Amino acid sequence: MSLATRCTACGTVFRVVQDQLKVSEGWVRCGRCDEVFNALEGLFDLERDSPPEWRPPTPPPPTPIAATPVPATPSFQPLPEPPDDDDIFQLSEDDRIHSRFFHPEQADVAQTPAQGVAQRDRVDFSDAQFNMDLLESEINGGAPPPAPPRKSKPVAKPAAKQATKPAAKPAARPSAPRPAAPGFVREARQRERWRSPWVRGVLSLCAIGLLAGLAGQAALHFRDTIAAQWPDTKPWLAMACKQWHCEIGAPRRIDDLVVESSALAPANGGAAYKLSVVLRNRSALALAMPSIDLSLSDPSGQLVARRALAPSDFRVATPVVAAGAESSLQVLLSTDGRRVSGYTVEIFYP
Repeated sequence: MSLATRCTACGTVFRVVQDQLKVSEGWVRCGRCDEVFNALEGLFDLERDSPPEWRPPTPPPPTPIAATPVPATPSFQPLPEPPDDDDIFQLSEDDRIHSRFFHPEQADVAQTPAQGVAQRDRVDFSDAQFNMDLLESEINGGAPPPAPPRKSKPVAKPAAKQATKPAAKPAARPSAPRPAAPGFVREARQRERWRSPWVRGVLSLCAIGLLAGLAGQAALHFRDTIAAQWPDTKPWLAMACKQWHCEIGAPRRIDDLVVESSALAPANGGAAYKLSVVLRNRSALALAMPSIDLSLSDPSGQLVARRALAPSDFRVATPVVAAGAESSLQVLLSTDGRRVSGYTVEIFYP
């Protein structure tokens, strides 16, 4: 469906789109004579309907100016305001339809119809005079003007300056409130405000600041792994930890550590037991030595004792397992004469 409309002033036919009319509520501006008119009144389908008949607007005959009495109290009525320019859709010359099937259009003129009407209705009153008595009556609240004082003989009195109060000016009447813009116009202006360069600059700075904060928080959380993977970053991480009261140690990866072997044998004539554990690091980084959870049981399977052994209990110099290396741990345990026949060993990070 192809829609078109005809200008009410010059008769030019333009092709229009339904979405454009919906946005501007039917108000368009002629691209030939700049006349603002409602396109819905002359809307027709180019494929099915014929264009509406158009006749050039005939100027009304001039009305004689009759002398009418001036009212005592002038009345002021606000004139209706034209539509806002933001709500009027501008028809371009590309939308103009030239067809031999339509009536001939009005030839281009030097001035628009609105300018011609304004020039025709212009009347100059060179000898017009304003009635000052009516103005003073309006200022004095409708009271008649005071009568002129009678002439009297001058009396010899000392001259005194009399202060005269200036005449009060009539209060200015408030102008009629401008109608609010439609909702779609306000939404479009709001979207345009968010797309302005300064708003985008502020949002970009906020986004960069948030990303920098997130990167710093992640670096502080994974500081041990980052320091082991990239040793050059260790001084910077140490400065940050000095401010946040944290420490940098070896990474903790329990999945990369395995118990290669373990043994529990009597020692000191059966008064104690010797525990031997061999840990293996399968990672490419040096890892922190874990703690060992040791459980001892008697011949009946009942739990005799359970203890968590820290790396300090094995008296190791450096609680670190080198990358791809093994570490042997040994410790003597006293059971207070209780017989032990079984044990279990598990590693963990406290």
